[in-house]
Amino acid sequence: MEENKTANTIAAQEEYARQLAGLSARVSAMTVEQRERNAEKIEELHRRIQALPEDLYEVYAQEAHALGGEPEPQTPPPARGKRQRNAEEPEYDDEEDEAAEYDSRGRKKKPRRNHGCLIVLLVLLLIPLIAAGCGYFWLKAEVAGSRGEAVTQTVSIKKGSSLTMIGDQLQKSGIIQSGMVFRLYVRSLEGVADTLQYGTFEMTSDMSYDEIIHVLQEANVYRQTVRVTFPEGKTAIQYAQIMEEAGLCSAQEFLAVANYQDFSQFRFWEKRGSAPNVFMRAEGYLFPDTYEFFVGDNAYNMVAKLYEQFDSKITDEMYQRMEELDMTLSEAITLASLVQEEAGNEHSKTVSAVFHNRLDNEMTLGSNVAWNKEKANDNNYIYDWMAGPFGYGDWNSIPEAMREAYDTYDHYGLPAGPVSNPGMLAIEAALWPEENCDYLYFQTDTLGNYHFARTNAEHERITAELEEQGIRP
Repeated sequence: MEENKTANTIAAQEEYARQLAGLSARVSAMTVEQRERNAEKIEELHRRIQALPEDLYEVYAQEAHALGGEPEPQTPPPARGKRQRNAEEPEYDDEEDEAAEYDSRGRKKKPRRNHGCLIVLLVLLLIPLIAAGCGYFWLKAEVAGSRGEAVTQTVSIKKGSSLTMIGDQLQKSGIIQSGMVFRLYVRSLEGVADTLQYGTFEMTSDMSYDEIIHVLQEANVYRQTVRVTFPEGKTAIQYAQIMEEAGLCSAQEFLAVANYQDFSQFRFWEKRGSAPNVFMRAEGYLFPDTYEFFVGDNAYNMVAKLYEQFDSKITDEMYQRMEELDMTLSEAITLASLVQEEAGNEHSKTVSAVFHNRLDNEMTLGSNVAWNKEKANDNNYIYDWMAGPFGYGDWNSIPEAMREAYDTYDHYGLPAGPVSNPGMLAIEAALWPEENCDYLYFQTDTLGNYHFARTNAEHERITAELEEQGIRP
């Protein structure tokens, strides 16, 4: 146990020496103006290097050489004599001084101690340690822009955004990995935080913090935009057609990016799951709203706007509710899409309760918006979209397994994936259905009225009455 403790202490001390070498390299790269602004911090760094024991100084020197710099030489201390003790000082001070051991350089050896206060110095010198497991080399790569494969993003900074909000937005957009580190870095540069501009900026994830700051300091040049509205309940294919009609990108390009590009910078991305026989992977996650798109921007940035909006709408409370219902995100959004298509109005919670009750009773959902029937003018996802020009082209070309996976009349449980992009009302209704509701059936008439029933007999009676009145769909 003692051996492990000693080994850990030595390792920590050697890491401390390496961190000092990294800070020395940072200082050597500073401009004269930066050195003047950080004079006190640099002096503190010098004192720490001078105080290194011989063995740790060697570690420091080796690391400094490895980083391509020259280690700061240690200055031998002046000759020592017996210090005159003040009458008010404790007597053991001189005894400690006399009993102290000196190394080969004539410096008094100091007891080894925990260098926890180094964290403060690192923050002041632009390389903050934000967590115990966040090492120096990771921080160095993060600040320098070495974050793996480069991704280009358009980042929007709202007017009045605080430095914290700017850092969070850069992290959420995948440009940097830590908004906190960026915030501390900017704050360590005197006056820089006040120079950052609001607006929309194009950046890449391989930019250094200094390059990002430079971009954010530039005044925004006007760029032409197009405003596009996506109504609730539209499918991914309809979104693509709307984008093409707006002259922003082709429908094929939109669908290819939305379905197959990587958007793992958003929290929901890994929570979707990957059920077999899904027709459109993007379906359900393109949040319906009004957006401003830049003319000439790439399709990835446009799709990212939609996904970012969806990501911001799904709260921690919603994810917790999904766990309570034992539902995945994909299942919750799939159910919400059915609610959207069957209601999307003041009856949404009751319609949702019907679907929940049928699932609990191991009944098929029986929704016309997803069934394996070749019938036009029925808002049937399989017929309208899978068999359409952006799908498989005709009914017989749709894989049988996919048709069965979406069929709510013969297939038990939810369809393989969402059948539209639901709005917030439908999503909330799917998660919080009408309480104490025991309906198992519903249908609408041609006047827009909803009719709910608890038993099949009651449902058949309502159907006959609607037929008799001539208002059955």
